[in-house]
Amino acid sequence: MQAMYCTNTMVLEMALLILYLLSFPMGNVEGAKRASAINVWPKPRNFSWPSQQAALLSPDFTITTSNAHHRHLFAAVNRYRRLILTEHHRPLVNPVVNFSAKVPPLSSLAVTVFDPLAPLHHGVDESYSLAIPTSGSANLTAQTVWGAMRGLETFSQLVWGKPSIVAVGVFVWDSPLFAHRGVMLDTSRNYYPVEDILRTISAMSMNKLNVFHWHIADSQSFPLVLPSEPSLSEKGSYGSDMQYSPADVSRIVEYGLDHGVRVLPEIDAPGKFNFTPFSVSVSLLIYLILFGTFPRKRQERRS
Repeated sequence: MQAMYCTNTMVLEMALLILYLLSFPMGNVEGAKRASAINVWPKPRNFSWPSQQAALLSPDFTITTSNAHHRHLFAAVNRYRRLILTEHHRPLVNPVVNFSAKVPPLSSLAVTVFDPLAPLHHGVDESYSLAIPTSGSANLTAQTVWGAMRGLETFSQLVWGKPSIVAVGVFVWDSPLFAHRGVMLDTSRNYYPVEDILRTISAMSMNKLNVFHWHIADSQSFPLVLPSEPSLSEKGSYGSDMQYSPADVSRIVEYGLDHGVRVLPEIDAPGKFNFTPFSVSVSLLIYLILFGTFPRKRQERRS
């Protein structure tokens, strides 16, 4: 009897919930869609677009910076300019904007970095400010190159359609809530080709993640080629076509920096080498390669 009462109560509550949801006019739903039609991902801390205006993007759109000598920023600027001019993103819901052909096309974005020498380390300043006026050049300012890359990603998300349209009258200020925003990939247990790793880093950059934790070697396999000790990868990898050469590692690290992603390698040593009967010797060898010296015995404290 009690079970029947509970079931009837649940049915009644569900019916009331459905009636409650149906009581909302469809206009409110459309309004919600319109309000959320243009979203920057991840959501910035401060996003202002009061006029909801848009303008054409000039086919000769350029991105300029006084820090073009910085190779990672230079690579990012060229990559985003190419993406912005060729992607022609089609949103699932077209943004409702105030568009006027009288507004001149946006022709340039100026990028200013105050501290271009700041390395990509834990806690680096990744904040940026982006202003896209209704007329004139757009401006992106950042303390570091890495913050500028986050701003370039935001700008690219404000361009859509064919011909390309860009939101104007926009101001964005953003800074990450978390200093470490990463993905871990274990290539010891499961080998991934270099191209797949690069594609993963590209996706991380689109989502403004900044640490690629690369678990290269463990007891399952040792795919990392060490020229000073080639037998490690020869005997420890899954196969000769499942190894990472020094050139591969260098390419992945550089690609990560070009995308504002720090590659953090993990080589489990000296205790996790089960693929060779000489595990102790291999462990000492890895320790020597990594630290340049053999481990010392801990000295006993004198009383």
